[in-house]
Amino acid sequence: MARRDPMKLKTTNVPLELYDFARKWLTLLSLAIMLVLFLINAPFGRFAGNNHRRGRHPVGLFNSSLFLVDGIRSWIVMEMVAPLTFIYALFKSPLSFYKVPLPDAFSPQGVLIILFLIHYFNRALINPLRTPSRSTSHLIVPLAGIIFNLANGYIMGSYLSSPYGRIYLGGQWAFERTSFRVGVLLWLAGFVGNVAHDEILLQLRKRAAERKAKDEKEAEDDDSKNKEKEATVTKKAAAGEYYGIPSGLLYEFISYPNYFCEWIEWTGFALAAAPFPIPIDASSVSTFQSSILSALRTIASPWTWKNALLTPPYAFAPTLPPPWVFVLAEIALMLPRAYKGHLWYKERFGERYPKGRKAVIPFVF
Repeated sequence: MARRDPMKLKTTNVPLELYDFARKWLTLLSLAIMLVLFLINAPFGRFAGNNHRRGRHPVGLFNSSLFLVDGIRSWIVMEMVAPLTFIYALFKSPLSFYKVPLPDAFSPQGVLIILFLIHYFNRALINPLRTPSRSTSHLIVPLAGIIFNLANGYIMGSYLSSPYGRIYLGGQWAFERTSFRVGVLLWLAGFVGNVAHDEILLQLRKRAAERKAKDEKEAEDDDSKNKEKEATVTKKAAAGEYYGIPSGLLYEFISYPNYFCEWIEWTGFALAAAPFPIPIDASSVSTFQSSILSALRTIASPWTWKNALLTPPYAFAPTLPPPWVFVLAEIALMLPRAYKGHLWYKERFGERYPKGRKAVIPFVF
């Protein structure tokens, strides 16, 4: 039997249940996939079948050239899904019982909407269109990305246009909230850091593209009599993407500062957009420690995870709003990628790779 909206809004059941379903399974599947990705490399970039360090991906299905797609085009298609779905959900406001106007651009809601779209305008269009080359990807990666972005864009747009979102962010007083101000500043710091470190990678790719073009030209211009040299250069030029050791800014401390900065960015967004999902009592040091330990015990309990799997979507983690779902999902899906990529760097460059550099969290991991 279809459930009724507990807030007694005259919303149709389908959008509400779709929202609940997406919020629950985006959270749980991201955590499950995280465990898988610590064991198996996602087949894109340097870990695609033709770019894998051993020439083949350990999973046979990922080695078929029939399923390899262009890295730049597939990235654009995959990432554009998020802002388009987000805008659709904003206009439709599926959790509201009447059609609501779009918020003013200078309202708290409007600011957060603009921040979301700025991020994806850069991520989906500016960055890939400036990239001279990007490694091929197995078709399963953009398909999975499309599903993720459909779910995330829908629940984020639905939340910001929902009655709860409008109440929490309603009125100019939301600007006075410390969490909003700190959150927006964190978003800005994370976004700038993300762009800055992506720029370092972009320049590295440009130099690699120039080097590859030079090798290919040498192969074409080589004297046909020098067969051995020609074969060597041709093999070198056809070996796939060229890679180097990035340096500068947070690259001096971690291998994936763009990931780290993106986590800061979306943590700031969540802090500004929604209440923290875990009740924290910061009235004193002892109560703060006690509330943190209590939350950790709850998270670590097997009963928590059993209930999370079995509970209906509408009752799943009621204090976990979409902005915090996004943060959790991003960290879960990117952490193993950063760890595996860090190991790849160390294996590929050996002694040349900085020994003190961590994977994704400075001085920690």
